[in-house]
Amino acid sequence: MINVSEDKPMKFNITFSIPQKSIFGFKVLSSFHSSISCYILLFIGRILNPFFGSNEIQTIAGSLFNIFLQGSIVILIINAIDKRKQIKKIKFLLLNFILFLILPFSIYLIFKYTLFLLSFWI
Repeated sequence: MINVSEDKPMKFNITFSIPQKSIFGFKVLSSFHSSISCYILLFIGRILNPFFGSNEIQTIAGSLFNIFLQGSIVILIINAIDKRKQIKKIKFLLLNFILFLILPFSIYLIFKYTLFLLSFWI
């Protein structure tokens, strides 16, 4: 028999436990460091992308580079969101506002370059 009291609403406590160390044993980055690393990766990607693309092998290499780059950016943004309580709310929003706008675009680019790579093998 299930005991249900009428005066207390039923709550669901859903929590996810994210490890504090990476698979290589390093400490997971803080929200601030994830955001800064994400901006650095965006800058590096912006500089290096024009160098890919003069023949078929370079376009495949550029697509792989962009998949890993955008995947890293998505992971860093998710980590920054997960660790958001480490910095003040207004600083968090100011630091990550652009990253929140870039997140859907990064996910789109991952799918776009994945489909582009699959078109070579199909």
